[in-house]
Amino acid sequence: MNSMLEDEVIISFNKKIKSIDVIHDLDEQLFTKIPKRIGSYDGHEIAMDETHGRLFAYGKNAEELFKVMMPILKDYDFLDNAEVYLKFYKEDDNYSEIEFTLDLETI
Repeated sequence: MNSMLEDEVIISFNKKIKSIDVIHDLDEQLFTKIPKRIGSYDGHEIAMDETHGRLFAYGKNAEELFKVMMPILKDYDFLDNAEVYLKFYKEDDNYSEIEFTLDLETI
């Protein structure tokens, strides 16, 4: 059993951002507002032309972590219709997954 595995939250977006400053602002929000007891934000990757990218966060429970992230995410229009991937590790190193589309109007 690997106790080092943490649940994952990966958000993939496919909308061009206004500038890299928008991503840096989002990074700062996620780095500082996710409580350490819930998890941590690991950063982003973004295409050179700023048309798509992914955000990465890890913690003890992907659902709880995403719930903490939601109020922050709703302020960033480029995340509307982003694909959200939650991965839940089990004690035996198996895992379950949930994928859904982020609708900013419903959060």
